[in-house]
Amino acid sequence: MKELISLIANLKFKRLFITKTDNMFIQFFRYCFVGGIATVVEGAALWLIQHFVFQEAEGFYVYFAQGIAFVLGLIANFVLSKMFVFRESSDKTNTMGEFVAYGVIGVVGLGFKELMLWAFNKRLGWHYMLVWLFATAIVLIWNYAARKLFLYRKK
Repeated sequence: MKELISLIANLKFKRLFITKTDNMFIQFFRYCFVGGIATVVEGAALWLIQHFVFQEAEGFYVYFAQGIAFVLGLIANFVLSKMFVFRESSDKTNTMGEFVAYGVIGVVGLGFKELMLWAFNKRLGWHYMLVWLFATAIVLIWNYAARKLFLYRKK
């Protein structure tokens, strides 16, 4: 944690974002940054699909819109994570196997999001974007921990 705080305080951006590291705090910081970009991709896609494809602000189609947006966010997250966060090779034999495993972990997170969307939007009437933001914060922790433990753990 000290190293992360020092890098931020001293504006050492290359070491903070680019240089390979095994420091879990720096990796999580990078994952949050990468996840933020993927979240913008997913959120923008969700909003655009919901309003311009399905043309309604609420309703059943929000679940389909979330699924499509999830795939776009997953692709962005995978590519950026390989570039900046999880540089060590996974225990999968090739990139496709790695992406599938990455995706399975993401699908579990999507399940959490869909469940929260159903519970808080459909049942309690909260706005779907507010629920999506709340669920995204929770799923961020799940995704990082699961990917770090099951896919990119040290051999």
